[in-house]
Amino acid sequence: MLLGLILRLWFISVSGLDPRFSGSDDGDYYQRALRMVTTGAYVDNSWLIRPPGHVFFFAAMLQLGLWFDNPELGITLIRGVQVVLSLLLIPVGYDLARRLFEHKAGLIFAAFLTVWLPLVELPMQLLSEPLFFTLLVLSCWALVRWRDQRTWRWLVAAGSALGAAALARSPALYAAVFGMLFILWETHPTPLRPLRTALPVWLRQSSIAALLFLLPIVAFVGPWTLRNYALYGQMILIDNTGPVNLWLSLQDERIDGGKSVLAGMDQVERHLFVRADTQRILSEEPWRLTRNVWPHFTHIWKLQFVEDFFVKVSFFGRPLREILLLGVLSDLIWLGFTLTSVFALTRYPHEGGFRLIALGWIAYSCLTVMLIHVEPRYLLPVWFFMALYASASSARVLNWLALRRRDWGAATRAARRYFRSPWGFSGIALCLTLIMLIVSYRDYPQIIARGWQREVERSAALRAVAAGDYAEAIAAYQRMREVAPLFVDGRSELALIYLKLGEYDRAWEAVGTRHTYRSELVRGAIARAQGLHDLAANYFEEAEVLAAEDVQRLTLAWLPNPPVQTLSLGNGLDFGYIEGFSFGERLFAEGGDPPPSFRWLQAQGRISLPLPTALPEGASVRLRMAGPGPGPTPLRVSMGSTVTTIMVQEGGWRLYRIAVPHELVGTERLELSLAAPTFIPFRRDAASIDARALSIKVSHVAVE
Repeated sequence: MLLGLILRLWFISVSGLDPRFSGSDDGDYYQRALRMVTTGAYVDNSWLIRPPGHVFFFAAMLQLGLWFDNPELGITLIRGVQVVLSLLLIPVGYDLARRLFEHKAGLIFAAFLTVWLPLVELPMQLLSEPLFFTLLVLSCWALVRWRDQRTWRWLVAAGSALGAAALARSPALYAAVFGMLFILWETHPTPLRPLRTALPVWLRQSSIAALLFLLPIVAFVGPWTLRNYALYGQMILIDNTGPVNLWLSLQDERIDGGKSVLAGMDQVERHLFVRADTQRILSEEPWRLTRNVWPHFTHIWKLQFVEDFFVKVSFFGRPLREILLLGVLSDLIWLGFTLTSVFALTRYPHEGGFRLIALGWIAYSCLTVMLIHVEPRYLLPVWFFMALYASASSARVLNWLALRRRDWGAATRAARRYFRSPWGFSGIALCLTLIMLIVSYRDYPQIIARGWQREVERSAALRAVAAGDYAEAIAAYQRMREVAPLFVDGRSELALIYLKLGEYDRAWEAVGTRHTYRSELVRGAIARAQGLHDLAANYFEEAEVLAAEDVQRLTLAWLPNPPVQTLSLGNGLDFGYIEGFSFGERLFAEGGDPPPSFRWLQAQGRISLPLPTALPEGASVRLRMAGPGPGPTPLRVSMGSTVTTIMVQEGGWRLYRIAVPHELVGTERLELSLAAPTFIPFRRDAASIDARALSIKVSHVAVE
């Protein structure tokens, strides 16, 4: 657990992903939770109804952060709780494997839960999976505890955990069927008792156990179902995500087109439309249901980290180079437990009815992604149960090796008996089938070799850039493009070199036509350098909202920016010069002039100005600012070792001048660090839903 804590905190420290700037599911969940905190209302998103459990959890953590006047603390609390839940899985997984199999299997499975990268990465994400996955595992563990102790409290706990998991991700609701099969198995009469007398006892015991398991699920899911019925007049148990995704997968047009169709409807109509149109498609063209089954099925059995690092066109802000060793180890672990799990899954079920739960989840998860689309997080139940059974296979191998050391003959006879049995034959057949699926999906040796060459050339380019040898850097990046022509991140880095050299046409050619949010930032920088200000602002502002990371921090450290004497904030052209400010805003202006812009400084910020000439003696900095009130707001401005406090007045805009310290005379870059006390607008104004921590408004900075 200590190792698990270290790995998870380390991953969080090296990852720059931030849901506040994401246009994906994590950003949607964060925004809905924040809206719930500020308005007190839960609102379904623009084109479907989602499960509410994780959003309620996120909202509770964000509310705690706002009580301390620190909205960012809420995100830290969410990740902190998810780290605790992730660590809880280690002893729970150990006890689960120990009870089902043996002590060695428990230790092996606990090690898997500690170091496997997808589980190390999971607490970082503001998605439904951390809560759903933990509750699913707890439900399985409680069922096994009930099997061993026959205490009704464990059945109630299992049902409660599964019901709560269903409110995080609705597929958990259908796992109640697997739990019921497990209960029927574990209460079935023994062969020694006559069926005539055993059957009534079995029916009574299984019925009582089933009620104790199902009633908590109903207690969790029922109120939300009633809410949906009262709000939409339709029987929607939890959400309509599954039906919508199935409908989208059956369409001929792109998924975004299907989303726009739903977005144009009233929320009440969408569920009925999707259900009716899906039935129409399946009745008229049922073959559509199977057209993606085989491609999606083969996509399940891929080396995920190799796919992310060597195949995808971008890292998409993930710290893949920093976690390279853990990622490679995790793919090897995945390969090992995938191939060995089948030997335990095909043996006689000595662990009892739990095999029904495991096989049910494996089949159900695979089926859903085969019908809809494959995302690694959707396959977590598959890998959990396969790793659990792989721990049993590994423990048996260790026991066999121990027997081999004691008695070579007995070990040899045991191995022959197993591999000559139907269990051994089926295990070998399935293992060979999986090997064929894995090795036939990609030409992994070639992919890894080319990807490694890509990284070697990039390292050479970075060393050349550090030495100021741009010609060698360009040559190295060109070699990198030859081995990885589709890798957008490398093309973007090459474009930045051309941008530094002022070769804009080559920069545009280098960045290519494929789009990621980081490449959009590079396009914005090129357009700004060419004076195409409107185009540059569009690139920058879209990336700031949707890039899933702090674009101000990224561009300040990453982009080469032209020297400036003055800087307007909030107009979309200030990226690469600022950090610690909120999104840009524009003021209303009369006449035909474009409205002036500004940004709110948050708790602490930074302005970095590369200057066209060295700072002269007697230079000063001019800041145009306004305070929020009531009364003046103290702003601490640091330049070099000099700290100046300005009282920023409330009301209208005012100009403030600060003398540049003598120690900075002759420098060609001016760094200002700003800090001021914050307030949260919706705490001051009952009509506001703004939960940002803001301090003062800054619209202009100039060096005179």
